[in-house]
Amino acid sequence: MQRATRVPISGVHSPVYHVNDTSSTLDLAAALLADTTTATPHLTTIIADRQSAGRGRLGRTWTTPDGQALLASTIVSLPTSFPTEMLGWLVYACALSVRDALSPRLSPLGHTVSLKWPNDVLVDGARKVCGILAGLAPASSPFTTSAILGYGINIAQDCDHLATPQATSLYVEGDTEAGADPTSVSHTLLARILTGLDSRIRGLVTHGNARDCGLADEAANALPLLGTRIALAKPTDPNGHPAMEGVALGLSPTGSLLVATDDGRTHDISAGDVLATGIPLTTVHDTKEKRANN
Repeated sequence: MQRATRVPISGVHSPVYHVNDTSSTLDLAAALLADTTTATPHLTTIIADRQSAGRGRLGRTWTTPDGQALLASTIVSLPTSFPTEMLGWLVYACALSVRDALSPRLSPLGHTVSLKWPNDVLVDGARKVCGILAGLAPASSPFTTSAILGYGINIAQDCDHLATPQATSLYVEGDTEAGADPTSVSHTLLARILTGLDSRIRGLVTHGNARDCGLADEAANALPLLGTRIALAKPTDPNGHPAMEGVALGLSPTGSLLVATDDGRTHDISAGDVLATGIPLTTVHDTKEKRANN
């Protein structure tokens, strides 16, 4: 594993390891898990100043300038009894924790923070400030299931250094401290994210489902697209051609998106890109549900 230094961060009790430069914090976290000489308790986190081949959904890659973003991957340890079909809720737990960390900085500036299905955090429902990726990893113990949550939050980039025109950063949104001291801001955000993540994961493990611990309702309330007409592209379509249009009804018990199409069917969507949102519909098809896994 690339040499990493453990760093103290106020308010964080789990280990945090820092590297200056890496291809991917996800890869480093996986290597840390595989290193049997290093303890990796729940919420052990890798952070980096620069990432040259960060991964997004569907194998997309992206780079980040030095010290301009919070680039992190957090190891989540779950009991082996935890239902595997509930693992998709970890992304929501992370996204909501990011939202809660960002809101105190952006709300006083007149901005809102919400989620975009399946794994983005948006400012004012339009500009991406954070992306999240989750994956299973070999567990360091026969008694646990391990997952890694990778997340990148744009902190200090100006408009010329953002990956796409649809992206934003705290600095661009008016957070001057983020531009002046991105490291301090990143550490403060990380402490808040890990606190929120720990609480939500504990609830999920205790109840065994997202409904009873309140995570399902919390996620639904943070997704403005629910109740609106949307267009979806298949995740394998490089050109982003619409593959389906319909009404985003809600989230399934496993966290996938339920979409009602005009033929009266309800589809259970686990991956894809939302291309557009429309005007909330006044009526929704009231037909017997048919599941089509897309």
